[in-house]
Amino acid sequence: MAKKEQKSIVPLIAGAVGLGIVAALMAMLYLNAKEAQLKAKYEQEKTGSVTVVVANKDLAKGMEIRKSDFSARPVPREFVHDDAIYPNDFGRYVGRAIIANLGQGKTLLKSFVDDDFPRDFSDIIPPGKRAITISVDDINSIGGFLRPGNRIDIYVNIPFSVSGFQPALFSAAKEAGLLELLPKSILAEIPPELIQVASSIEDPTALLGALTPSDVIIPVLQNVTVLATGKDPYRETLDALRQPQRRSESQFSNITLEVDAEQAALITLAEDNGDIVTLLRNRNDKGASSFTNVSPLDLFGNAAEMASAEKERASRVTAAAGVDVNGNLVDADGNKLVSKDQLAAAGYSVNENGQIVDKDGNIVDPNDLVIAADGSVINKQQLAAAGLTVNESGQIIDKDGNVVDVNNVVIASDGTVMTKEQLAAAGLSVNENGEIVDANGKVVAASDIVIAKDGTIMTKESIDALKAAGYDVNENGEIVDKDGNVIDSNSIVISADGTVMTKEQLAAAGLSVNADGEIVDANGNVVDKNDLILSANGEVLSKQQLAAAGLSVNADGEIVDAQGNPVSAETISAFAETQSIAGQIREPGNYDLIIGGDSTDGVSKSKTVTLPIK
Repeated sequence: MAKKEQKSIVPLIAGAVGLGIVAALMAMLYLNAKEAQLKAKYEQEKTGSVTVVVANKDLAKGMEIRKSDFSARPVPREFVHDDAIYPNDFGRYVGRAIIANLGQGKTLLKSFVDDDFPRDFSDIIPPGKRAITISVDDINSIGGFLRPGNRIDIYVNIPFSVSGFQPALFSAAKEAGLLELLPKSILAEIPPELIQVASSIEDPTALLGALTPSDVIIPVLQNVTVLATGKDPYRETLDALRQPQRRSESQFSNITLEVDAEQAALITLAEDNGDIVTLLRNRNDKGASSFTNVSPLDLFGNAAEMASAEKERASRVTAAAGVDVNGNLVDADGNKLVSKDQLAAAGYSVNENGQIVDKDGNIVDPNDLVIAADGSVINKQQLAAAGLTVNESGQIIDKDGNVVDVNNVVIASDGTVMTKEQLAAAGLSVNENGEIVDANGKVVAASDIVIAKDGTIMTKESIDALKAAGYDVNENGEIVDKDGNVIDSNSIVISADGTVMTKEQLAAAGLSVNADGEIVDANGNVVDKNDLILSANGEVLSKQQLAAAGLSVNADGEIVDAQGNPVSAETISAFAETQSIAGQIREPGNYDLIIGGDSTDGVSKSKTVTLPIK
């Protein structure tokens, strides 16, 4: 039998492998194409846009969300925030505030919006509080500068008759013996003298009604929050963000206040019975008024207090500390006290080293200079020479600690410091040009003035008068007798014409010197020393005494009778003796005084002078 020929399977295997490869290639191409398709689709979706709300301009935190400040804009989906606000939701956010700065083109996010922003005016009223609106004019709106959120004090100008006190109340209280029932603030308004008078009369009502004030200003409420001015409400968010409260109205006729129920009642009563007065305060000021009421009666007291305060301020001096680059004298804080020219007028200048020097070129410590309220420059060393110092309060005091008004301090042309009281005691004063003058207006040079250790001022004329009376002035300015013994200046009086009198001579005339250095008579009445005359025999007489006797003093200082004839020393001596016994004569009238003259050749030259005793 013939043998079958076997076929090879290699081609089959090769074909299968080939088909597999082709199938793999086809699958790969398909997958690549599908991948590309999916990628394209994904990229297309990825690069799509979504419309959101964005800002039209830069917006600061705290600003109100308004439609005009925002617009709808497409934004790539990949950049859209989860909190983005879409146009269909934007309306519910209008009127609220943003709590973060928002740049132009930036998306408005829900997290940028204050969720607690009030949706109604009543939402801004704290629980337990109430809102009340009162009328205001331009004055009570603080010229239109009042803003929501400000703090104000409320006062009322109210008739005194409806402020809680009636004059009839005083009468009823007096009748019942219960004056203490009157409010203390009212009693304080009534002078004690008036209380005493009113208590002593039958019907004090009319008296009190005439003298009590017509109006009185009383505090009503203090530190009250303004919730709205006109139609502009207070926005708490703006305060929290330190932004100013907005105002759409430049003028408004009412304001709304945050109060409690009782305070609302007080305001209503005040508005119905008087005129409301509002005062703006700093929002951080927590202080309260220290008075219960003010009336027209207080205007005078207040004016007196201001005048006293100004006088006290003007009586002080300010300490200097140095000079600035312009040569002006300044205090410790660098504040200008006096100018370079004012320093020069006071005899000081600034050298090339910035040091203050006097007219002799001596360096002056700035701490030694003080400035009076009128700009006068005073040297502490000059004050010390006059027995004066400056205390810590800027007051000039004497050696006994008594305050000396700086306005009473006089600085002579040579720098000598004196007080007006010292000058007055010496019969001197200061004229309108600042010059020291005597009683006749004659200018007295500083070189002609001597100040004793005790502060007594003497002029060249008074020193000459002392020397003529047997006294002298030593190098210390002390009065000494011919033996060099120091004489108490208070024991000597120098009249306007230079006459020197002692206390002994004054005592012989029934006069003395009181604790204030004034000459007084036996009844304590002050006698002008310029009206005293010392006769040739040493008797002290007054011009009034001479006038009572028909005598006077002529231009030459002579005592003359009514016809102008000089009266002899003997007559004056007898007159002085008569005056000393005048107090013993009970009945006034004319008395004959026989004056015995010299007796020669046995003939008496006595004469009779008739003197009136009053």
